[in-house]
Formats: sequence, structure tokens, C-alpha cells
Amino acid sequence: MPLPRLLLWLLPCFAACSGNEIVGLHLRLQPDGSADLTARALVASPTPSPAEVTGKGVNWGLRAALVHSQGAVAKLADLRFGDDALQFTPRMDANKLTVRIERSATAGWVTALAPDKRTREQLAPVVDPSRKVTEVGDALRIEIELPAAAVGSSVLPSARGVEVGRDGRRAWLSIPVATAREPGEALTWDVTWN
Repeated sequence: MPLPRLLLWLLPCFAACSGNEIVGLHLRLQPDGSADLTARALVASPTPSPAEVTGKGVNWGLRAALVHSQGAVAKLADLRFGDDALQFTPRMDANKLTVRIERSATAGWVTALAPDKRTREQLAPVVDPSRKVTEVGDALRIEIELPAAAVGSSVLPSARGVEVGRDGRRAWLSIPVATAREPGEALTWDVTWN
């Protein structure tokens, strides 16, 4: 089998393996310090889907929804999620962004994106009927699309399961929900660009 065909065939397998990183924030940072924000939140949905309303002969059970919300942030430094557990400090004149991520059981940004562990376990077979994952939405991803090519993406201190990276004009941080919710020293993620 030619390599391009093989890669296309394997792509769904890779997606299934990394399906836990479905919740998070995507920011498109503008040169003036404003940003476009997309949030992806996992929720146990109380509202029946169109399939449930029109489906006949089915006794429906659990519902899970991945809710995408999009909006504009006039000043990234003002972005809040119920508390100050996630703080953005852009320095547009220095091509630098610092994100402070406090860790606690009640961190507002985590609560806004992912339900508690028990709910994530209950929703796993709804999101992944193959049952390859036992807990869905157990990692959060913050991705920032920068005004120019990223040159740095680093986090201190190190914490269990936290990863950062950069590629082209994107920088990202991935953090397990369990790590974000456990007590510990706040994380400082620094991103720089050309």
C-alpha cells in the first residue's frame, strides 16, 4: 500500500486514540491584543437531540454534547471564566504572552469546559461507542494562533501530564483535568513569536 494511502487509512485510528483532548480553548490573537475565542465544552445535555425526537423504537439513555461557542475578546488581559484561575498577560510590544494557570478543585476555567470525573466516565461510551476510552474529556487544550511564527512555548514548573508545543503560528498547552484540579503550584506558560 503506498505511504499516502496508508496514512489516510491510519488517520482515524490516531484520532480515536487522542479523543480525550476534545475540550479546551482556541484563541486567534490579533496584533492589537484582541482575540477571537472558540471554547469547546463537554456537557451532559438535558436537551434531546433531533435524532431522539424523530427516532422511533429507541429507549434513549444518556446524552453528551460537545458545545462549541465562539466570540470576540476586545482585550485578552480581561478574559475571565468565573474566577482568576486563568490569566492572560499579553505584551504585544515584546511579542510575548504569559498565561498563568492556577490549579484547584474549583478552577473556574476547568469547570466551564469539563464536568467532574464521574460524569466524564459516564459520558465516555456516549462519545466513544467503541469503548476504547473510559473517561472522555480528561485533558484540556489551550491553543493560541499567533500574529506571526511561534519561536517559544514553555511552561514552569513541570506538572504531571502537562505538555506544550508550537508549530508555525500556533502554540498549545495540554493539561490533564486531574492535574488542573489538584492543589499545586500555579503554572506559567510563556509564548513568544517573531
